[in-house]
Amino acid sequence: MGGSKPAATSARAMPTIAQASPGLSSTGGGDYHLDPRDEMPDDDAEYDNDAFYKKFQEPPSQCWSRHDIHQRRTSWIAITIYVLSVYSTILSGIWLVTAILQPRWGRQISSKQGLLPSTATTLAALLAKTIEVSFVTVFITFVGQVLTRRSFIRKANGITLAEMTMRNWVIQPGSLITHFETLASSGLTLLGALSLTATFAAAFYTTASDAMVAPKLKFGKWEQRELSGYVRASYASVEYTRSTCPHMISLKQDQFAEESCVNIMYSGQSYRNLLNFMQMWNDLNQNGSEIPNDLNKRPRSTMILHDNTTMYSQWIETSHSNVTALYNETGRIINNVTLAMPHPGVYAASANPINGILQPDDLSGVGEYAVRAGVVAPTINALCVNVKEDELKPLVYTEWPHARVVKTGIADQVKGWEGWEDEVPLAVNALGQENWLNRTEVDDIFKWGPEYKRRPPVFQLYPYDFNLVANATVTDSDAIYILGKTANFANYTLCQLQSWTSPNCSTVFNISGTAGASMKAHCEDPHDENSYLRSFDKDQEWGGASLDWRWLADQWRLSMDLNGGALNNNASNARLLTQLALQTPRLPTYLPSMAEAFAVYASSLAVIAAIDTPFRHYWDYDDPGNIVTGGPGHLQAFNATLITQQYTSGHTNSWQGVFYVVLVIVFGINLFCLFYFILRNGLVTDFTEPQNLFTLAVNSPPSAQLNGSCGGGPEKKHLEVPWRVAYAHSANHYFFEAANGGASGSKFGTETTCSSGFQPRYVRNSSYKRLSTSQGWL
Repeated sequence: MGGSKPAATSARAMPTIAQASPGLSSTGGGDYHLDPRDEMPDDDAEYDNDAFYKKFQEPPSQCWSRHDIHQRRTSWIAITIYVLSVYSTILSGIWLVTAILQPRWGRQISSKQGLLPSTATTLAALLAKTIEVSFVTVFITFVGQVLTRRSFIRKANGITLAEMTMRNWVIQPGSLITHFETLASSGLTLLGALSLTATFAAAFYTTASDAMVAPKLKFGKWEQRELSGYVRASYASVEYTRSTCPHMISLKQDQFAEESCVNIMYSGQSYRNLLNFMQMWNDLNQNGSEIPNDLNKRPRSTMILHDNTTMYSQWIETSHSNVTALYNETGRIINNVTLAMPHPGVYAASANPINGILQPDDLSGVGEYAVRAGVVAPTINALCVNVKEDELKPLVYTEWPHARVVKTGIADQVKGWEGWEDEVPLAVNALGQENWLNRTEVDDIFKWGPEYKRRPPVFQLYPYDFNLVANATVTDSDAIYILGKTANFANYTLCQLQSWTSPNCSTVFNISGTAGASMKAHCEDPHDENSYLRSFDKDQEWGGASLDWRWLADQWRLSMDLNGGALNNNASNARLLTQLALQTPRLPTYLPSMAEAFAVYASSLAVIAAIDTPFRHYWDYDDPGNIVTGGPGHLQAFNATLITQQYTSGHTNSWQGVFYVVLVIVFGINLFCLFYFILRNGLVTDFTEPQNLFTLAVNSPPSAQLNGSCGGGPEKKHLEVPWRVAYAHSANHYFFEAANGGASGSKFGTETTCSSGFQPRYVRNSSYKRLSTSQGWL
């Protein structure tokens, strides 16, 4: 040593490959192994043999480490890792809590307020990706720290190549397939199992986020709420109905403009309902379907509200509709049906912003919701009774004594003269006594007479075949009456139409941005928690038939020309309706009855009469004429149960709950890694990172433990060799050495003495000694 520099050993004086590595030798047959000492190729300059033999006999004295292997908490890399760990832990925790709570975002995510749905989905995907990326970064840093720190510990078992590849599993999950041989030795360790778990979680995290956290349209749970809607008139207010009809002609030009408008509205809706009812029966007959006698199972009417909502009715009070039972009881054919319609005000209330229900337009036009409202149902009752001609004499003016009649020109038919109505006795005579008019055989059926406080109608004539005559002018009446005659049947059919608001129902309203809107009357269900009946005590008194409805019905009767039989106009609607009159005491299985048809025909009148009217069975405001003339009206509450769609963070299918596992794993590992970094004082150089590993490897002496691996890569036995990071204090140099004691540098002839020109220098404050005697994790 003494300052003189010995001559460098010639590369040609090195041992042959066969000597340095017993596993490599020249063979006489088969493969040829080059002996660099005996048979060098002529183009030796093209190879690195000189550099190979020279470098492998010299210690790497030129690699004096410029930096310590330990990095303080305040170093930029440590701060970066801490920030990423905190970010990933907090955000993955938020993601997990969000998936569990499944919050509904309401107007915070909608098409009109807050974030647009597409923006919210993109933002959720972006944040989920940052969680995934930060999680992978934090975890592979954690693995690198654990393995590197273990490699420093002299008494530990070191680390293997298989364990070094665990970081690749997380970064490149496909490497589990391409390099499956690493699983056998490292996958069964605690750190290996944790790495496999992290690999699984990282691979599916964005999928889990999309399934469990990304906002999507989803129904919530049924919730009981009190909804409110505006009411502006009492039920069946003829003045309000006229005032809201969109008449084009001003009242200054035509004082009857409102009336004409109402007539058009009535006729359009009524004929549409009747035609649809006819189509239903026609389809059933063509299909060969057998229609039962049970009214509950027979077709019912539908109606279109606001040109976009289909309304479905329901037959109610069917215990009074059994034709056969009524015939056995009274000896008379009685056709009595009651049809309930949904309350149209539920539509307006549901769309009212005061109730805060997100509409389909608020949800990109594809949202849905359903409301079950505890409100009254506008109802039509049609009572049609077969009556003989003689039994009708008290009700037909032409049969009264001293009646003034004129011939109609059809057979021997006569009718009352033009002023016949003036000869009908007044309801109260000159002495102030009430006049209940003539008694009939059907008084108890129609509830006429002083005991019922109701008067019967009077008709101008007996209608001819296929014709109808009507009367809607009975004093203090709550009904209109229609008398019809069908051909080939001696008896007449007398019908009474009434309307009221039934408390035995609830209204079901469904609306969808894709399937449209519908309303349905749900009645007489003892299990219906939303029935209007449940809003009051059992001893509550309910109102009877509406007196105002009669005036609407009279207007409707004019628009339908239901009194056309007075002129024998043989109207098509009269011809159809009269042919449905029952002639036997049972409901036909191939046609509707006359009462069913009349109820459907007039169902639109009940719906129109209920628009902007109370949800209750009474009017309790002080407005003149029961009409609100200014402002939106009175805000009235009603009980309801509803289910709505909102953009919600949560899964839509039960099987997607498996992704909870992914979210829990990521949060749990993030939390574990964060605690690890907190408990550890700073970081160490991660020798599992490719750049650090390569630098350390090329500055480490070769080892017989990896014989044969320099070309095709390590084999399974090489992957299981434990390694530790050694440190030469005199050279301030770190290098790999086998931790199983099996490495023998002499086999490679690499253990040479330092040249005399190299002077060891003192290394100040190296962390190696402290780290090499510490305790490892995992």
